[in-house]
Amino acid sequence: MQNYDLIGYLTIGFFGGFGHCLGMCHPFILYVSGRFVRDKKGYKNLLLPHIFYNLGRLTTYTILGIIAGFAGNIAELAGNLMGIQKIASIAAGIFLLLYGILSFAGYNLLNKFEQQFAVNKIMNLIKKFQPKHSYTTGIVLGLLPCGLVYGVLIAAASTANPLKGGIGLFLFGLGTTVAMMLASVFGNLLMKRRNLFNFLSLILLTVMGGYFIYLGIKF
Repeated sequence: MQNYDLIGYLTIGFFGGFGHCLGMCHPFILYVSGRFVRDKKGYKNLLLPHIFYNLGRLTTYTILGIIAGFAGNIAELAGNLMGIQKIASIAAGIFLLLYGILSFAGYNLLNKFEQQFAVNKIMNLIKKFQPKHSYTTGIVLGLLPCGLVYGVLIAAASTANPLKGGIGLFLFGLGTTVAMMLASVFGNLLMKRRNLFNFLSLILLTVMGGYFIYLGIKF
């Protein structure tokens, strides 16, 4: 995997974390603080549950990336003579490009579903079953329906390589972790700036979409 691919996953995760993820996942950050922070005095006691929570998300994202890369590899092996990998790369690019452009226009097909299902339904489910550790909570919430995650998963599948897919999703999750950790301390301040970061993440998502279309056409 080339360096700019790695930087792309990490950068989208970073800006997307401050933009998209803060808006959707802020209730879960508050939940982790309220559920697992026993003594709110001192940054160590405050941050440790959130560190485990984000490690759980990273675990899920990495596994999903490996699965996506493996699925893409099967498609490549099965359709090597038919250029399926090229088609997959172009399809991934089109999805990312459309997701970014439509989001710029204020028309996000997944936004309503994310808000109504992910935030409301999943939060009620989490409260009902009460996971015993924040790491377990992170593993479960790593499966949240999320357009941004779908985009990078499609990108990972187009690599047709489980290792590359796992590394890409790990870096994406690592990028979002910066925002999640800072939000656990400076939540209100960051929420005021999230529109700017969301704008930047959509630009990067659009650029990455164009890049995958280019790869599909070129190769």
